[in-house]
Formats: sequence, C-alpha cells, structure tokens
Amino acid sequence: MANYTLLPMAPSSFDEERSIGDNDSDVASVDIDFNAKTREHANLRRSLNGRHTALLAISSGIGTGLFLGSGSALSNAGPLGLLLGYALMGLITSGVAFISAETAAFLPVSGGFIRHIPMFTDRALGITVGWMFWYLLAIFAAAEVVAASSLIGYWRPDLSPAIFISVFGFLMVVFNFLPVRFYGELEFFFGILKSLLIIALILAGIIVDVGGSPTGEYIGGRNWHPKPIKEYLVSGGTGRFLAVWSTLINAAFAMGNIQITTSIGSEVINPRVNLPKAMRRVFWRIFFFYIVSLIVVGLLISADDPRLGTGSDIASSPFVLAFNTAGIKVFPSIINAVVITSAFSSGNGVIFLASRTLVGLASDGSAPRFMLKTNRVGAPYWAVASSCILLPLAYLNCGGDTPTTVFNWFTSLIAVAGLNIWVVICLAYVRFYWGMKKRGFNRNDLFYKSWGQPGVASACGIMCSLIVLFSGFAVFFPGNWSVSVFLSNYINCFVFAVLYVALKLTIKSPWISYEDMDFSQMDAIKAEKKAQELHTDTSKRNSLMRRSCRLYYTQFFKKRYHCTIGILPRLKAATVRARGRDDRPLLSPSVTRFNIVLVARAAFWLG
Repeated sequence: MANYTLLPMAPSSFDEERSIGDNDSDVASVDIDFNAKTREHANLRRSLNGRHTALLAISSGIGTGLFLGSGSALSNAGPLGLLLGYALMGLITSGVAFISAETAAFLPVSGGFIRHIPMFTDRALGITVGWMFWYLLAIFAAAEVVAASSLIGYWRPDLSPAIFISVFGFLMVVFNFLPVRFYGELEFFFGILKSLLIIALILAGIIVDVGGSPTGEYIGGRNWHPKPIKEYLVSGGTGRFLAVWSTLINAAFAMGNIQITTSIGSEVINPRVNLPKAMRRVFWRIFFFYIVSLIVVGLLISADDPRLGTGSDIASSPFVLAFNTAGIKVFPSIINAVVITSAFSSGNGVIFLASRTLVGLASDGSAPRFMLKTNRVGAPYWAVASSCILLPLAYLNCGGDTPTTVFNWFTSLIAVAGLNIWVVICLAYVRFYWGMKKRGFNRNDLFYKSWGQPGVASACGIMCSLIVLFSGFAVFFPGNWSVSVFLSNYINCFVFAVLYVALKLTIKSPWISYEDMDFSQMDAIKAEKKAQELHTDTSKRNSLMRRSCRLYYTQFFKKRYHCTIGILPRLKAATVRARGRDDRPLLSPSVTRFNIVLVARAAFWLG
C-alpha cells in the first residue's frame, strides 16, 4: 500500500477568501473609531486600493522633468555630473518619501502633511505650507499643459498651441469631477504606459550602445570622455562642483510629486497598510526609472551636442536626440506620444492633489467650508474648480516668449516651492519623532517606521535649505544677471516668509509643545494593527490549508477519475464545513475524523 502524509484539511478552495472587515467585529470597530478620530468633514469615498496607490507612487514623478528637463542638465553638467546630481536629489526624495509614509500611516487624512504640520509645529506654519503647496500644484498643472501643447508641435508646428492648451485643460477639469476610482484607473493605465516606455528606452539604449543600431556603430563609453563632468561658469574643481549643483533644481522639479500618494489617505482602502507600502517603492522608482535611464542616455549622446536644452519640445529631449543620431526614426514619435500622455497624466494628478489639499485646509478651518462640498460621486467640486483657476497661465506659451523660457520659469518656481515645503515636512517630522519619545510612545507600534531617524530627516531638511538658498547662484556671476531668473528662483521664499509672518501676527498660533501634541491615534493604531495581524495570520493558515486541499485533490483524485464519483462532493462539503469563523478552530474534531477516514479510504482504493 502506498504511503501518504495526512495533512489538516483546508478551508474551501472553491470559495473566495474573505476580505478584511467581513464578519469581523474587531476590524469594523477600528475602522469606525478611526473615522471618528480623524474628523473628516468631506464626503470623500475610499475607492483607491493597493494597486492604484502602488502605480501612483511609481509613476507620479515620471513626466516632462525626466524626458525634457534632463536635456539642459546634461548640457551643463556632463553625463557623470547629471548622474551625481540626480542621484543626490534621489536620496533626498527617498528620505522625504519615507518620513511622509510614516506620518501618513500615523494619520491618513485628506491633505496629508498639510494637516500633520500644524499638529507638531504651529498652525500658522501649517496654513502657510498648505496654501503654498496648493499654489505649487496649481502652477504645476499649467506647466504640464504648456509641455503637452508644445509636444504636439513636433507633428503639427503650423497649429497654434492655444488649441491644445484649451483641449488639455478642458479634459483635466472634466476628469477631476468624475469618481475617484476613475482617476485611479486612469493613472493606473498611464503609469503602466510610462513604465513600459522607460523599460523600452533602457533596453533599446543598451542595444544601440553596443552597436545594434541601423548604423551599426559601437558607442560604448565614448561620450563619457574626456570630461564626464563639465565645468560650469568657472574652470577647475569649482566649475565641476557648480555643474553638479546646477542639476539639482531640474532634478527637484522631476521628482517633486512624491506627496501625491500620501495626501489622499482619506480615499485609500486600508490606508495605514497601503500608503507606506506604496511609498517604500519610491526609492526603486528613482533608481530604475531615473538613474538607469540617465546612465543610458549619457552613454548615447554627447553633452556637447548643441541641440540639447534648446527647447521645451520633444525634439530637444536627450532620449529623442540619442535615437535620431542612431538612425532609429520611429522612436521619436512613440516617445512623443507617451510623453504627451505623461504630461497630461501629471497635470491631471496635480489638479486632483490640489483639490484634496483645499479639502484638507477646509477640514482644519484654514479654507472656506464650501470647499468640503462634494457631488453625487464624491468629487469635491468647489475645490476642483478653485484648483483650476491658474490653468490659463499656460496661454503665456502663446505670447512673445518662447516655450523654453516659459517652461524654465515654471521649472524654477515649482522646484523651489517644493523644496521649501520639504524643509518644513522634515522639521515637522523631527518634532513628531521627539514628541513621541518625550511622551513615551514606541515607534515600533506604528504601521511603518522609517529608518535612520531623526538623522535622515535632519539631513534632508538641511540639504533642501541649501539647495533653495543657492538655487539661483548663476545670476550673481558677472554678465549673468536676469530679473526673471532671479524672481523665478527666489520669489517663493519671499512670499513664504511674508505669509508666515502675517499669519503669526493675525492669528493665535503658539508653537505646539511636546506635551500638547495629539497622539490620540496611537490607541486606534494599536487596535487596528492587532486586528490586521490577526487577519494576516488567519489568511496564512487559510492559504496553507487550501494548498493542502489542492494537494489532496491532485494526489488522490485527479489520477483516478473513476474514484471521484461520490467522493468529491463529500470532500467539498467537508471543506465548507471546516471553514467556520476566524475566532473558532478551523476544524472541529468530527470534521477532522471524517477527513482522516476519507483520505484513508482514498489511499486504500488508490493503493
């Protein structure tokens, strides 16, 4: 007789796995308590799942900053200088992403960090950052419309860009009045499209570099010689340092959308799990999509190519120039089409995020209450409409200034405003860290604990401050003075300071002491984490038992079809009966005995 190992019977593999919250009073009570404590006033709907947030975190920063902005950075700094600048900003971005993930898991609400900052610093600073962030996003939307309309000119330069500015702006407005799940699915599609393009560019670039182009020319590392880092403004080591430093603003513009995921906590299913999981992918997004692709483009095209950085259209993109030089004529149109969708996706995303920022401000009483009103599908229509009021700035592209000039203005305005906000995020996190420590709370109780704190947050804040302070250093060199460049780099700092001082003088806004910080969420977090761990353990047990059930089916019944008559219905009934509730044993003694007898008979018949 054959020897068989008797394993415990699995719950029914014919039924779907229970999702968390079904017939589970512990989880349900935590969710009700969470909603009560966060005091969400807008009728927003939790429709974004882990799939949506994962793609949002991965693809939110892939846009014109990478495809277009990297050209001028390569021209100024050379291939190694470009790589070092983007790598440095990538580390800073990852650090900010990790601390944002921790605070978002602590309190996942609409607006994200703009509602965390006043909890750990003071209300005036929170209001200042909130409105500055809204302004940044509104400007960003106009910049993406400028980029998208300029890219159309690659195919039809005879048409006015005003046509496409109107079309893209109208579609962005309409899409943001639709349900949030539609936004999630749209961004999921665009995210996959952008990711596939980057992968295709990297693979095609490697093939071209080793001589697989139509011209058959082997490139190798030729374009990294003799100067992998160029000299900028002055000669020598100082010039090479300034070259690397000059790329940081371009890199900050390209990577500045990381907050889009953490700011939609009130519309994400199971946010304390899904938000940190998505934000932890930011580092790999930067490494693969930015660092690897910039290494490839630095191999393919010389930094001395006069076509680099001469426009805001796709013809000046280093990716397009590289493949044109290699004789691959089909790639530019493909890249152009995908970059247009990237620009549209990014503009659509920042309007979405700007509207949720206004909802967050209104929830805390820092914006008009009518911003909380939603339509029948859960979209905050007043907040969306208000976030679109700066879209007409895109029509500056139709004036006397070239698209390159307008795009560079937007790049500096957005990058510096974003870095100012990152400084405050880092400051708020450091106070959050020490507040928890002073009050005796353990960060291990949180759903996510970022590493290296508070050193990482402090280092990121200091670096962002230095980048902002020296963002417009080039205008102070002899012969480089430009009023427009100076204002685009520093006007945000003046506005930020004036707004903060005015608020401090007009509202009562003392700094929050460590003793007064609100950590009431910790009780809900502990209860929710306990329920989540219980569900995870149960799911693992169920999964193991389902695999055991399938093993039984394969081992005893699939090989001998004539034995299945009368046995399979009994087997299925046994598994359904064995499933039970999670707070009871998965197998009752009677079911276990029945299972053993059934398997013993099957082993005897098959032996």
